Amino acid sequence: MSRRPAPAAPEAPFTGSLRERIRYHAVRWAPLLATAVFTYALFPVPVGVIAPLPRVGQVASRTVVAPFGYQVRKTTEEIAREGESRALTAQPVYRFSPTAYDSALASARSYFADLERASAAGADSVRARATTQVSLSPGETAYLADVHQRRQLQEVVTHFLAEALSRGVADAGVIRGEASPRVTLRRGDGERVIPRDSVRTFADLMEEAEAAGIVIDDGAGQRALRRLVGAFYVPTVVPDIPLTTARREQLRASVDPIRYNVRPGDGLVSAGEPVTEEGRVKLAGLYDELHQRGTDRFWVRGAIGALLYSVIVLGAFWLLMLFYRRETYSEARQMAFFGGLFSGVVLMTAGLTHLFPGRPELLPIPFAAILVTLLYNGRIGVFAALTLAVLLDGQWALRESDILFFGLVGGVAGAIGIRVVRRRRHLYLAIGVVALAGVLASITTGLANGWTGITIVASACLGILMAPASASLAMIVMPLGESVTRITTDLTLLELSDLGRPLLRRLALEAPGTWAHSLAMANLCESACNIIEVNGLLARVGCYYHDIGKLASPGFFAENQAGGPNPHDDLIPVDSARIIRNHVLDGIALAEAAGLPPVVKAFIPEHHGTTEITYFLNLAQRRDPTGRVNPADYRYPGPRPQSAETAVAMLADSAEAVVRVLEDRAPDRVREAIEQLVQQKLASGQLNDAPLTLRDLDRIKREFARVMSGTYHKRIGYPRASGGFTPEFQIAERQ
Repeated sequence: MSRRPAPAAPEAPFTGSLRERIRYHAVRWAPLLATAVFTYALFPVPVGVIAPLPRVGQVASRTVVAPFGYQVRKTTEEIAREGESRALTAQPVYRFSPTAYDSALASARSYFADLERASAAGADSVRARATTQVSLSPGETAYLADVHQRRQLQEVVTHFLAEALSRGVADAGVIRGEASPRVTLRRGDGERVIPRDSVRTFADLMEEAEAAGIVIDDGAGQRALRRLVGAFYVPTVVPDIPLTTARREQLRASVDPIRYNVRPGDGLVSAGEPVTEEGRVKLAGLYDELHQRGTDRFWVRGAIGALLYSVIVLGAFWLLMLFYRRETYSEARQMAFFGGLFSGVVLMTAGLTHLFPGRPELLPIPFAAILVTLLYNGRIGVFAALTLAVLLDGQWALRESDILFFGLVGGVAGAIGIRVVRRRRHLYLAIGVVALAGVLASITTGLANGWTGITIVASACLGILMAPASASLAMIVMPLGESVTRITTDLTLLELSDLGRPLLRRLALEAPGTWAHSLAMANLCESACNIIEVNGLLARVGCYYHDIGKLASPGFFAENQAGGPNPHDDLIPVDSARIIRNHVLDGIALAEAAGLPPVVKAFIPEHHGTTEITYFLNLAQRRDPTGRVNPADYRYPGPRPQSAETAVAMLADSAEAVVRVLEDRAPDRVREAIEQLVQQKLASGQLNDAPLTLRDLDRIKREFARVMSGTYHKRIGYPRASGGFTPEFQIAERQ
């Protein structure tokens, strides 16, 4: 919301004596210190603990909050017990042994190679050789004595062992003795976790061997197959005890010796609630930590730290005012307003936190953002919300909540949603924006923290309820804020623009020509001010009241004479000039009596500035050629325009009067007249104090020409035969 730019802050406090500068800044920083102390008083650093240490289940007599962060360590027995529990979670490691695999195949091949060599000496030699390594029956040895049968059996045995042992076979006694239902099987560099019962044993191998013997037709050969497989079997899946032990030792060593990490502001026990085992352990840890630190030293350091935190956070806002809002910083009452507002928000937060603990949705930060935005602008409103969110989030009792996030989201939404309030629906829009922001904040926080759906909905409902509450409270407090800061908001200007107000009704009835001029000038000024991005509403309202001083003697002003006699004809020029000049003083008196705010009252003297009443000055000089005429008697009291809006009003007042006297109101003539008028005001120095640039003046001139060319356009004549009017219209004389 645009505001009438205030005059630049006086430089005396920055260039005067050291004592003056200290006093100047001390007055403006005192509210900050008061707010910091007040915040600490509401949220002190908690150092008191319950003594003696309560039992588990005992009802706590007071609430204890961790005043600082500390760690609660586990006992040696707890570490050992947890380490053993972790070690048992490590699956035993088994590995595939290529050596055992190669050894089994080598033994089988060597056995059959010996039989081949013995076959050269005859069948008896083969039978004798066959039983040297394997216990075989006579029928089985006879089967091996036959060269074709032996070679067939050799092929089946070696192929079966190569395939079966490569898949892995473990010792049945070892694998069945494992307590873990799952084991880790390593093969080369890879490993995988498998069920213990899925590991094949000797019994499984023999069942597979019996199935493989189906290719042998002779029963003796099948029996010989099973005996040879059993004889050459070697477990190829063996336990890797060193690796299993190393992994379990690593798990034992990975036990965190810290039982709890307590953060500052964490609640340990709550008054009126039973003490839990966790709370008792944390409370005992706090006893030990306080004993090590020294309670007395901690109190001083903690208090200083808490106060410094508040001072630094608030100091960022005060520095913003100092460097970027000098006109606000220069007003001690406005800095006091911020101190009071921030203290009020802290007080409301303390009360709401006490009644509804753990509910960041109920923060009154949106209320502060809305109020500041209405009084100043959205940028300051956002920064005020951010300052309050960080300030409250750093207090000990609030550190576990999501105040920073909820406060920032709600505050920014309030500042953005309330930027412009000129219609009732604008207020509804602001409430809707704040409510939507509260819902989004609840959903986001709920999803991030794992809230249940019911909790998220409840939080969102609270956020929705706080939206109209914040807006309503801001509207209630705003008149007080305007009174303290002496800032006129757009809402007040809208009230003053009501054409039914007594002063404006008087002007319309008693000075209709002045009122018509004021309306035309208001439209012109508002349009031009909107073009150069200053407060067009302020310009409109100021123009409504700029000539109310003419109510003291409306007949002495040409626009109200309606072609009748001119009372100035009976006065000397100096008296006429005094009457004209006094309408400024009379207007100020009427404005004060009506309680008009300073920004509106400023239009009354500043729209004339210190210009001369040239008509009566020239008349006086013609009547008294001796040169004894005092120009001061024919000059308005001023001051010259101090704001962009009053400067535009000065130009519009003169432009509207000049264009009215033009006979030729063609657009080119209107533009030329406005150009000459602006140059005259610049040359006379009337615009020296106004914050207008040459670019602004160019845009103002173009807008004046556009609006006035449309306002004073020509109309076509209508035929008299049809009852119309022509430029030569004259009232017929009565016969």
